[in-house]
Amino acid sequence: MRIRRGRVVALALSAALTLGAAYELWLPARIAWEPAQLAGIPAQRAEGLVLQDQREGALWATRGYALYRSRGGAAFERVTTLVPRFGPAWAGFSRSFRDAFRYQELAEVMVLDEQTLLVFAGGDAYRVNAASGAAEPVHQLRYFGPSRGRGLMPHGLTRDASGTIYYGEYPTAQLAAGETVRVWRSRDDGRSWEVAHEFAAGAVRHIHAVQWDAFAQALWVATGDDDASSRIGYSRDGGATFVWIGAGSQTFRAVSLLFTPEAVSWVMDSPNVPTRFVRWDRQSGALRESAGVLPSPGYYVQPLGGERGLATLAERSAAVWLVGDGEPRELASWPVDPRPGRPHPAVRLLRSAAQQSGSSELLVNPLRTRSEPAAIYRVQAAALLAR
Repeated sequence: MRIRRGRVVALALSAALTLGAAYELWLPARIAWEPAQLAGIPAQRAEGLVLQDQREGALWATRGYALYRSRGGAAFERVTTLVPRFGPAWAGFSRSFRDAFRYQELAEVMVLDEQTLLVFAGGDAYRVNAASGAAEPVHQLRYFGPSRGRGLMPHGLTRDASGTIYYGEYPTAQLAAGETVRVWRSRDDGRSWEVAHEFAAGAVRHIHAVQWDAFAQALWVATGDDDASSRIGYSRDGGATFVWIGAGSQTFRAVSLLFTPEAVSWVMDSPNVPTRFVRWDRQSGALRESAGVLPSPGYYVQPLGGERGLATLAERSAAVWLVGDGEPRELASWPVDPRPGRPHPAVRLLRSAAQQSGSSELLVNPLRTRSEPAAIYRVQAAALLAR
């Protein structure tokens, strides 16, 4: 039986489109930890994942809008896939889009309890039931999208000792006259939201970090980007008022804060001035900057016990450094290929609420590097710190 050429072409095109769609939307059900090396040290690596949250032995990560969980150090299993409101955010379902434009961080996840997640994605916040996959929209972000902003930063989300959740807005475009930047809070596990603090119009460009300090029982905020917009301070009344420990210079431009018993520290997020590790003494209020200059801006920090911590560098490099133990020193790095106008190379760490000081293992997550679009490395802390 003869088949018309047009039908053959149509069938071939249909098959190609089907295969193409399968490639674009494919999300593995399971992602195993594979043997790897990190700075010459034996490690384990989980490919394609963005590090999120850790609670009660379960480690959470994302791939696009898919949520993955690793229990007890086992392989990551896909739990559910969030479907954000229809719009430009749907481009994130495309694997080619994520790879070409280096948009791996499409969601921010906070674990509320064993089965409930708070997920920010596509310009909205959702309460997600991990058992059923049901996602309830609970809040719309004011600044999200190509002409507005990212919504929030990874360390711009925290939970205090009472369970109140906070996040800070992260617009990237120039704000219109009268537009403000806010810290929001939820006192009922993300079901409803109210304004905790509102900066005066023009006071700050956006909020980099909102973190809970368990040592001082205080809520800390860091903002940026120019000198006038950069400040770091704390609140003991739920964000109603702040004590600013410093403002008005790039010294106080930080993406996350390191809390230790004696100090609050950070690595400057300042591409146009020398980057230093800065330490604010809790008792005296004295400020001390490292003598050594780091090769690029710092993004994330994590406590290691005592006064030591991990810091990760971004933009001109993607590296993990040891800080708070003499002069900062590099522990591991990945080659970078920065491209103007696209998300910077970076190394992600667990946000502060999930950081476990003194843990025998460290988790580091290089993103958008030349060799690693996204991967989570798990390494013995003692081995890495001994380098």
